[in-house]
Amino acid sequence: MTDFPLTRRHLFLGLGATALAASLVSCSAKDTTQELAGQLAEALSKKDIAEIEFSAESAVSPADDYKKIVAYIGESTPTVTVAGIDSADSGKTVRLAWSWAIPGADQKWEYETQVALTETDKKWLPTWDPALVHPKLKESQGLYAKTEEAKRGDILGASDKLLVTLRPVVIVGLDKSVLTTAQEQETSARALAKLLEIDADTYVQAVKNGGEQQFVVAITLRQEAFDALDGAQLDVIAGSHTVSTTKELAPSAQFAPDILGTVGEITAEDIEKSNGALSAGDVTGKGGLQEKFNSLLAGSNGYSVSLINLDEQGVLLEGGTPEELTSVEPVSGSNLTTTLDADLQQKAVDLLKDQTSPSALIALRVSTGEVLVAANGEASEGYSTALLAQYAPGSTFKIATSLALLRKGMTAQSTVNCSETAQVEGRVFKNATGYDPAALGKQPLTVAMAHSCNTAFINERDKVSQADLQNAAQGLGLGMELNLGVATYMGAVPDTDDAVTHAASMIGQGQVTVSPLTMAVMTASAAKGEIVKPVLIKGQSLAEAKPTGSQAVTTAESKELSTLMRAVVTEGYLQDLKNLTPDDAMGKTGTAEFGNDNPPKTHSWVVAVHKDIAVAVVVEDGDLGAVTGQPIVYEFLKML
Repeated sequence: MTDFPLTRRHLFLGLGATALAASLVSCSAKDTTQELAGQLAEALSKKDIAEIEFSAESAVSPADDYKKIVAYIGESTPTVTVAGIDSADSGKTVRLAWSWAIPGADQKWEYETQVALTETDKKWLPTWDPALVHPKLKESQGLYAKTEEAKRGDILGASDKLLVTLRPVVIVGLDKSVLTTAQEQETSARALAKLLEIDADTYVQAVKNGGEQQFVVAITLRQEAFDALDGAQLDVIAGSHTVSTTKELAPSAQFAPDILGTVGEITAEDIEKSNGALSAGDVTGKGGLQEKFNSLLAGSNGYSVSLINLDEQGVLLEGGTPEELTSVEPVSGSNLTTTLDADLQQKAVDLLKDQTSPSALIALRVSTGEVLVAANGEASEGYSTALLAQYAPGSTFKIATSLALLRKGMTAQSTVNCSETAQVEGRVFKNATGYDPAALGKQPLTVAMAHSCNTAFINERDKVSQADLQNAAQGLGLGMELNLGVATYMGAVPDTDDAVTHAASMIGQGQVTVSPLTMAVMTASAAKGEIVKPVLIKGQSLAEAKPTGSQAVTTAESKELSTLMRAVVTEGYLQDLKNLTPDDAMGKTGTAEFGNDNPPKTHSWVVAVHKDIAVAVVVEDGDLGAVTGQPIVYEFLKML
């Protein structure tokens, strides 16, 4: 079939068959014209009128003629309803209302047509005429539609800096039309796969399955990645071919893919779910903010519908100027603004790149709750460790435990017992290997916090119930109902009367679970003296965060907590942070055991606050928090 000589691609119009109906006039109780009109409208909506009997006046096959008329509109269908039935001199006239839903466009194409009904042998029959489909249609003509895609909106970060926008990419693959034998195809496929560092067997199979003239894509590379390839090696691969284009991309592949999502071609499943809003060849947001706010970002496609001339077989005739019946200009998508700081986010990505297990860094602005950074290490393999991971927080949770103790009358200077071990119903709890003996025994709570004495906090377990511990954690933001625009996990402290579980909860072990986002919020709230509600999206109506606790942290409690967290920097395990300017950083380390290994593996945690920024870092399989997490936090905070 010859392509129509226009530069924009075919439009597939789509709309499911509709319920029929209409207020009909001039119909007696025994009149069958209403039923006939409804059947005709339904058949037209289904684009199959083979079951409709037309009058003998029709010189051609109405069913075949209708198929030719709509062949260049595509696979989707119109909605046709009965607008009314009027009496005429020689019979009756049915008025049909047509409504085409254009994929990706908000505005429908709507008009009315008429069809004559004549009575033959006491039976009413419609008379076929192309004008039944559109008033201007004549014999040997059809409808042709094309779209003009709307420009997709960008995703912006802090200070309106572009995060996701059209960036240059190069599609690399093989042109099978110049590879005449199966051996040539396999040889080239394996050579290209080796150069691109993709799975050779998979690509060889893709080339084998491709059509004889097909360009089989191997990979799409950012322009900078393509430029780094050895061009000479690429050139000598028979059949290698590249296509330069653009794609909606973030600054780098590891730049918040879990949050931003991607833009890609739709699948059959996407088409089915869209109820006619999408058709083959369209693109849509997939995952993250691109999917959540797709309707905002996508805008509305423009389109035009024209009359075209067809030959006897219904093939498009070239030449001539098509008569445009209707057109709608595209409406560009709107930008979406986030709070992410592009420079800080990329710095965090770089700091995590050497971690061999999943890792994350979250940074919040304490004063506003704005999420400045939500970065995951490459080993997270696209999973949102920063927002969704469920880890035991270890000793970073002692911030919440301290708040629970403060609410029972203790202060930062209250004396606690940092014993070598603590036994709870046969379970022996110890301090970290290498714990400073000078910090054992009767010590102020500040010393126990600075040196992260597990036993000191467990020995105070009878002062606070599990419910007290839950309430304190919730008073710092744990468990809050939150809608950032992407999925999050805000942590949980178990309900229990079990003494061992309660003791483990006091030091952030057992069944206590948090995400890095949870710990950043709790740390920020402890520093601010009120629950900090995180914000990621600006200018959109999202449900307000709802803390679940009944008693939020207070300014007075924040002062005591700040004293405890400052001690971790001045005399504890975060002394590298003393080198920051100004020297007022505070925080907490954490090392949470997990798994069944002996010795057990540990999550490495650090939380800190400096210059109105709260940070939480986790490395899933790390060393002590001070060893693995502290250098990352220090390097990040130096940027501020």
